[in-house]
Amino acid sequence: MGSLLAVDAGMRTIGLLITLLAVAPQATTDQRLVVPEGTIITSAQVAGFDIKRLSPGLREEIGRLAGAPLQQQRLDELAARIEAERPRYVAAARAVLDADGQAHVSFVVGQRAEADPDDNINLRYVVEQADITGVPEDELSQALRDGLHALVGQRLDSGEADRLRRQMERELPRYDISRRIERGSEVGRIRVVYEARKKEPPRWLRFEPLRSNATYHSEHGWGSYLDFAMGSRSVRFTPLFAINDSEDLIEEISGYGLRFETRKLGTRRLGASLEWSTFDQDWRGRTRDAVASRPDLPDLYSERSTFTPVLKFAMTPDLSLAAGVSITELKPLDAPGDSRTANAAIASIGFARSWESGGSDARHRVDASFGIRAGSHDLESDLAYRKYVGQGWYRHDFGRHHVQVSGMAGRVTGDAPLFERFALGDAARLRGWDKYEITPAGGDRVVYASVEYRYTGLGLFLDVGSAWDDKTERRVRASAGIGFHAGPAFLKVGFPLNTDNLTAIFTIGLRASGVGLRW
Repeated sequence: MGSLLAVDAGMRTIGLLITLLAVAPQATTDQRLVVPEGTIITSAQVAGFDIKRLSPGLREEIGRLAGAPLQQQRLDELAARIEAERPRYVAAARAVLDADGQAHVSFVVGQRAEADPDDNINLRYVVEQADITGVPEDELSQALRDGLHALVGQRLDSGEADRLRRQMERELPRYDISRRIERGSEVGRIRVVYEARKKEPPRWLRFEPLRSNATYHSEHGWGSYLDFAMGSRSVRFTPLFAINDSEDLIEEISGYGLRFETRKLGTRRLGASLEWSTFDQDWRGRTRDAVASRPDLPDLYSERSTFTPVLKFAMTPDLSLAAGVSITELKPLDAPGDSRTANAAIASIGFARSWESGGSDARHRVDASFGIRAGSHDLESDLAYRKYVGQGWYRHDFGRHHVQVSGMAGRVTGDAPLFERFALGDAARLRGWDKYEITPAGGDRVVYASVEYRYTGLGLFLDVGSAWDDKTERRVRASAGIGFHAGPAFLKVGFPLNTDNLTAIFTIGLRASGVGLRW
C-alpha cells in the first residue's frame, strides 16, 4: 500500500504540473477565487480529454453536477473515478466563479508521466471488495446482492458497476446513490463502494421569494427594499424595510414590517403565512395633479398599514393554492384623523416547475400564477373592488446562455385604492419608459411581455406593454436595451422605441438573486 501511494504521488505530481501548465493562460484570465461550498454549479465539463472515452455512467454523473450545489468531496471522487477508468491519465477538479456568482467546474485531465501504455482499467485492477453504505445490504433484492458480490474477484467492468447503481436507484427511490473507487489492500486491487444518501423530502410549498433591492432610476432617483430571512427549512421569519421604494407601485413607500411563514402545518401539503407592515407614502407631483383632476380616482393617503393572514395548500409539488384576507387601513393625506379601510379577500393558484434536458446540459424553469383580490363591504371595507392578475415566467439556461420570457395581464374594477392599480415603466418592467409619464396615477388595465437574452454577464432585452384606464385610449409601448450583470449587481440602459423622444433610461443597483416572476 505504501509503495503504491508513493508511486502514484510522484506520477500525479508530474502529470498535474504538465496539465495545469497547459491551461495556465486560461487560469490567469479567470482570476479565480476560492469557490464556497454550496455554490450552484451552472456547467461541468472535461478538459484535455475526450469525454466520450469515459463510461456512460461516469459521463452521466459529471452531467448531473449542473444545477447542484458544489461539494469539493464529490468533485474529488469524480476525479478519482476518471483516473480509475483511465489509469494513463491524472485528473484534477477546478471550480471557477462566473460574473453571476455561480460556479463552472472543469475536470482537467492530463497524461501521466511514464504511464503504463495499457490504458484499459479492466486489465489492471481487480475488485477485492464491493460494499454499499447508508442502508443495510439486506434491503437490496437478492438479484442485486448477487450482482454486487459478483464484482468481487473480477476486473472492474464500469458498465456493469453503473448498471448496478441504476438498479439500486430504482429499488431505493428515497435515496441518492453514488459510486466511488478506493484503493485496495495492495497494488492492483480496488474497492467499489456504493453510497446511499437519503433524499430530502420534496418541498411542496415555497416561501415567498425575497425581493431585496437597492436601485437608482435616472427618472425616479434612489429607492431600496430589504427583506432577509431567518429560520429553518420549514419555518422562517422575514423582517422588511423600505426607503423611498417605488418599484411596482406609483407610490413611494418608507417603513417596515415582518412576515412569518411555515411550509408544514402537520403535513407538507399545508402551510401558512402572516405578514404585517406599515408604510408612509410620498407622492410625485404628477400623481397629485392626476388625482386632483380626476374625481373618479381614489384619494391619496399618507400611511398604509396592512395585516395579511394566508393559508396555503399544495395539490402537487408543482401546483399550490392560497387563500386569505388583506386587512388594510389608509390614513388620508388631507384628513389624517379620518382613516379608511381597504379590506379584501385574496386567492391565488401558482405553478412552478424545474427540469433538465439534453443530458443535463440544459435547464428549464416555469413559474406562473393567477390571483384575485376582492374588496368587499362584507369585510367592513370602505372600498369595494375586484383585481385580477395573471403572470408567467420561463427561463432556459444552457451553459453560459440564458433566455427568459415573461408576461402579465391584469384588470381592476370598482373603487380600488391606488396601491392596487397597475404601473409599467420602472427598473424591472417596460424598461426605458417613465411610469409617471405613462400613468401618473396608475391604470386599471395592464398587458406586458418581455424577452431577454444573456451571455454570462451581458444581456439584451425587448419589452412591450401597456397600462391604461378602461374607456380610454390604449397605447402600446415598446423598449429595448442592454444590461450588464455581476452577481446581484446590475446596470441597464433602456431606450423607448415608438416615440419621438428617444431618451435613454439608466438604472443601476443591487437585486436579490432569487428566481421567480422577476429577474
